[in-house]
Amino acid sequence: MRSSGLAQKQMIGIDVGGTKIAACLVDPQGRITSSIRRSTDVTSPDATLDSIASTAKELIAMNNIDHHRIDAIGFGIPGLVDSAKGIGIASVNLNWENIPVRAGLEARLGVRCVIDNDVRAGAMGETYFGAAKGLRNMVYLNIGTGISAVILLDGKFFMGVNGLAGEIGHAVLVPDGPLCKCGGRGCLEAVASGPAIAARALEKIRSGRDSVLSNQLTDSSLPLTAEKVFEAAVLGDQVANETLAEIGTLMAYSLQYLALAYDPDVIVIGGGVVQGGSPLIIRIQEKLQQLANDSWVFRKVYTKDLVKLSSLGSDAGVFGAAALVAPQI
Repeated sequence: MRSSGLAQKQMIGIDVGGTKIAACLVDPQGRITSSIRRSTDVTSPDATLDSIASTAKELIAMNNIDHHRIDAIGFGIPGLVDSAKGIGIASVNLNWENIPVRAGLEARLGVRCVIDNDVRAGAMGETYFGAAKGLRNMVYLNIGTGISAVILLDGKFFMGVNGLAGEIGHAVLVPDGPLCKCGGRGCLEAVASGPAIAARALEKIRSGRDSVLSNQLTDSSLPLTAEKVFEAAVLGDQVANETLAEIGTLMAYSLQYLALAYDPDVIVIGGGVVQGGSPLIIRIQEKLQQLANDSWVFRKVYTKDLVKLSSLGSDAGVFGAAALVAPQI
């Protein structure tokens, strides 16, 4: 993007969520130079597109950018996205189906727009600005309300025949385990996602275990969340630490599968659940080391730097969106 009044080649990245829209200017060194956050209007598809476009316009105006000199704006969109056709196929968070997102935004903004799934955009952000910067073979594992992976092989995304490569969240990890929203039982997402972490801790508390998390059960306005489990673990809560140890073991098994399947330079773990989740990462690393000690095959691909946390933190979404329009490096 070429802009007036700003250093050249800054990129506009916009991360769209079900409740908020984050818009940022990102420079080639991976620094955010300007940012705003606004609410997402999900009352209708047109209202949602209006709120996304108005957020972009506000960022452009506050930085005195001549929109005629903007090459493109990148948008990370939740749900299933056909980036080539510019269509939002389905998004539960935005309540839309088969929406011509790119055409709608370009009509509103008068600027070329590039859209992609937010998780895939996050993977791009890691290769341009984050923990996988400059690498051409990596796996990005996003852990939030759901779990999915993005696979980058020789600098290109591997999509699979049906475009479902990386949907590891719906692979069975615990036979006859909890029901998953996909209809299966014991899927990775059902046992290790954000809601699953909270559910596991809750089950222990309801069995009579003492925990500082018990206070969460007496106030309906403060539901038990994975973030609360992380906070309790830092305080030394036994239930929280035991929960994260169990989740970390399950995650380590899945990471071993990914490492042996794709032999990447790095596996980057991102998503809202793992931000600030160092107790979980410690357990994952411990279990991975044990697996490497036990198997000479896994030892061939495992190093202590194989699995990393995203270095982009809560800004991963906007960095990923900006990477969609970043110059090739």
